[in-house]
Amino acid sequence: MAARKFLLIVMMLFGVLSTQAQTRKLTGKVTGSDHSPLPGVTIQVIGSKIATVTSADGIFTLNIPTGTKPVLRVSYIGYEPLDYSPEGDNVTITLKEAVKSLSDVVVVGYGTTKRKDLTGSVSSIPIANTEKSPVFGTSQLLQGQVSGVQVTQTNAQPGSSFTVRIRGTNSITASSDPLYVIDGYAGADITTINPSDILSMDVLKDASATAIYGSRGANGVVIITTKQGSAGRNTVSVEAYHGWQQISRKLKMMDAKQFGQYLNTVLAYQGKPAAYTQQGIDTLGKGTDWQDEIFRVAPITNANVSFSGGNDGTKYFLGASYFDQDGIIINSGYKRGTVRFNLTRDISKKLRIGFNSSTSYTQQRLANVNTSGGAGGGTLLDALRISPIGPVKDANGNYTFIGANSEYLSQIGNPVAAAMLNTDKQRDLRVFANIYGEYEIVPGLKLRSSLGADYKDTREKIFRPTTTYLGSQTNGFASIEARSNYNWLTEHTLTYDKAINKNNAITAVGGYTYQTWLEDGSINTINNLTSNKYGTDNMNVGTPVPTQVLPVPRVMESFLARVNYRFMDKYLFTFSWRADGSSVFGPNKKWGYFPSGAFAWRVSDEKWMKNISQISDLKARLSYGAVGNQNIPPYLSLTQYTTNTYVLNGGRVVGVAANNIANADLGWETTKAFDFGIDLGLWKNRVSITADYYNKQTTDLLFGTTIPSTSGFTTVMANIGAVQNTGFEFAINTVNVQTAKVQWNTSFNISANRNKIKSLGSINYQPSGNVSSSVFPGGQNSGILKVGEPIGSFYGYQFGGIWQSVEQIKASGTKQNVKPGDPIYIDQNGDSALTADKDRVIIGHALPKFTYGFISNLSYGRWGLNVFLQGVQGQDILNVSKIEMENGAVFSNKFAYVATDSWHGAGTSNTLPAIGSGLRRASNITSDIVENGSFLRIKTVTLSYNLPLDKITRNVFKTANVYATVQNLYTFTHYSGYDPEVNTYSNSNGNYTSLNIDYNPYPNIRTYLVGVKFGF
Repeated sequence: MAARKFLLIVMMLFGVLSTQAQTRKLTGKVTGSDHSPLPGVTIQVIGSKIATVTSADGIFTLNIPTGTKPVLRVSYIGYEPLDYSPEGDNVTITLKEAVKSLSDVVVVGYGTTKRKDLTGSVSSIPIANTEKSPVFGTSQLLQGQVSGVQVTQTNAQPGSSFTVRIRGTNSITASSDPLYVIDGYAGADITTINPSDILSMDVLKDASATAIYGSRGANGVVIITTKQGSAGRNTVSVEAYHGWQQISRKLKMMDAKQFGQYLNTVLAYQGKPAAYTQQGIDTLGKGTDWQDEIFRVAPITNANVSFSGGNDGTKYFLGASYFDQDGIIINSGYKRGTVRFNLTRDISKKLRIGFNSSTSYTQQRLANVNTSGGAGGGTLLDALRISPIGPVKDANGNYTFIGANSEYLSQIGNPVAAAMLNTDKQRDLRVFANIYGEYEIVPGLKLRSSLGADYKDTREKIFRPTTTYLGSQTNGFASIEARSNYNWLTEHTLTYDKAINKNNAITAVGGYTYQTWLEDGSINTINNLTSNKYGTDNMNVGTPVPTQVLPVPRVMESFLARVNYRFMDKYLFTFSWRADGSSVFGPNKKWGYFPSGAFAWRVSDEKWMKNISQISDLKARLSYGAVGNQNIPPYLSLTQYTTNTYVLNGGRVVGVAANNIANADLGWETTKAFDFGIDLGLWKNRVSITADYYNKQTTDLLFGTTIPSTSGFTTVMANIGAVQNTGFEFAINTVNVQTAKVQWNTSFNISANRNKIKSLGSINYQPSGNVSSSVFPGGQNSGILKVGEPIGSFYGYQFGGIWQSVEQIKASGTKQNVKPGDPIYIDQNGDSALTADKDRVIIGHALPKFTYGFISNLSYGRWGLNVFLQGVQGQDILNVSKIEMENGAVFSNKFAYVATDSWHGAGTSNTLPAIGSGLRRASNITSDIVENGSFLRIKTVTLSYNLPLDKITRNVFKTANVYATVQNLYTFTHYSGYDPEVNTYSNSNGNYTSLNIDYNPYPNIRTYLVGVKFGF
């Protein structure tokens, strides 16, 4: 009996071993259509877990169970997937290149479509290109990648956002930011999303594409899809990089010796004795370089890890990241941690559920740079203005209060003390979750319902001790602000997709959405501190400052529909409609209606085109539609009230008064847009070209128009005026070289947009745009809104040189109180006087004439080189800093050239006024501080190498890559400031017409990075 058991066990073990050994080796090679080997191709035996990837030579090996007839699923990015049944034990598999412009799936509003079936203007961001070089924020993925999209980083403070414009600026007082849709959730915030989690980005530009989003589609739509898992393929991806950042350029200021000489010149101009003897000047030396004191070489680190995979019923993606960026200004920085989890589950053949979620936590240390243009100036501005003669610290090791103690120095705070002792710390917690279900009611008819929420909790703590110059203005300052933002969205759509017969197919979608927002918060502020040691930890050590924050709710309800009809797969029609009801508008205009239509003709599918072998694809597109803009604060349609205090019968009482005039007819801005486009593919799509012409007319502008002051108010918000944007876009992608060892692809895009104000209601112009009250006392404007001119037009006096002599002044007959060395400003109306209402003209334009981008991807064997160029042409910049650094407060530091290039006698200069001349600053905006801001930037250069770890580790590593990157390598420009990509004012309410104004915000940076990427 025991012998039988032993024999049975042996036979079972032998059977198991025999079963394991009964496999055969299948080898092969995967090539492209040109017979070049393809590395990294995924090969999986369908219905099993057996899978591998090809080597650098395109070779693969699989152990296949004997007696089976496997079917291999072969897939590779850029090629059409293939199910292949091998014949024999050594095979060669040839993959066909995917015709990118035809077969790619593009995400559009509430659905997807093949690119060949698109009727609207939609551009896809080549994520494969952007992954070659690291980016710090999601908006950066859009920069220079597609035509018609301008992305500007006007403030390089770590954690700051970018300004994005799609086909121009549509509005004056409402935001022109596009709508962002993440995994189907409209109105999402992209500032905290990890760029490495993104699978695809599609930009909807014309009204046909964006009308499905109705009142939020006027500024374009960016649809982001995050990564999901793949059935039968479990992967682990790891990426990390570390680098260093530095200021891209410094401004050359006077050193201590030059500044001492300058002070003597100023005092002589004023008829006062010199501040220093020549011997004293000679002993000053270089002094303190305050830019070197506040700037630093700052580290930057990023790490990502992700896990993805699944089976035929369940797919998952889990990703985590950590980003840490120190700022180039001391004591500034940003940290971000994110976790994303996406899951889909097929409950049955008809029912699928999905869950998308992300959580992020950020910490930001904000440098006190100038983002409001106010008199506070900021750390950077003070570093330029402060005397180089004074030290950073005194003999006792304490920060000097204003740099140096002298009657000849301006009262400017020590910028190093300001950066180190004044603190502004902000932290954000963001949680996003969206759950959805899809049910196929009958073949071709699907119901999708989703429910999502986006929550953001913000805490900001600001502290300014009495020992800093800024803090001393209020005898100390502390503030704690808490804000909470809630956003809920539910959507329900029915989609019907049916091929009626060989020549007719229809896709229709209809739905209902409901979205609500709530912003709430509190502000606790004190000044007149009795102690500095508590910071913001004890808010009882000062005098409270009354503040009030009210909840801000908003609600929007919508109905939508779209029909796509395809006739013979070459005549394509799209019709869409949306109705939006919004709580932010008046009771008489709550609802807006936004229809659109489009037609596309696939010319290349006509029989008479088949003989033209050079043309592989040709499609003409035509669209027209209406979209809206509701990006204004709530309550503007209602009467708002504010409290006022006054004295009545000898006592202080509090009253309530109206703060604005209600407008029950306040409604939507409407943009009606026409687009005509051509998509062309040549030589089997080795060259692909897209060209578009568009004309957008925005009417019923949400505009604060001037009203008689006898009403008790100066403006009222109403639907008045119109703006036009017309433009041309062109993009070309080429496959220049494609051999077994060398691949070289390039892409180039260029966009030209012309903006014009068509109407301002009953008025022809209105001053607009902010400037610093410290530079231009009394409250001034940077520009003008004028019918026939673009938004962002600078408005002021035209510079005409320098008065050289008394004789010249007398001969001119001018009535101005000027003297030799003062600037000449043109008397436009010839009355010999200089008056604001008669002699100011448009002196520049902030909006560029065209923007462009160029990308080159070159690979040679395992080496890769990616180069990205970005350009802006025809923009002007109002360089307010020039007034401060050329003709500012006389005892503040100046540009080094001021001492030698300023007028100091007849014929010495016709461009720079005399030292001590105050006319330029007193004359408001003038053309001599408007500069050409055109530039061409070598934005990114990345050199990479694919390590052969797949061979060494027997495919444990599926991919392994090391790289080195330089960002903002060099900028070709004639602009004299830190960087031509600049704006002091943030992209926020009240600043939308304050464009391209340089009053020393956080300057742009150059970054050097080294990194690794591994795939398992």
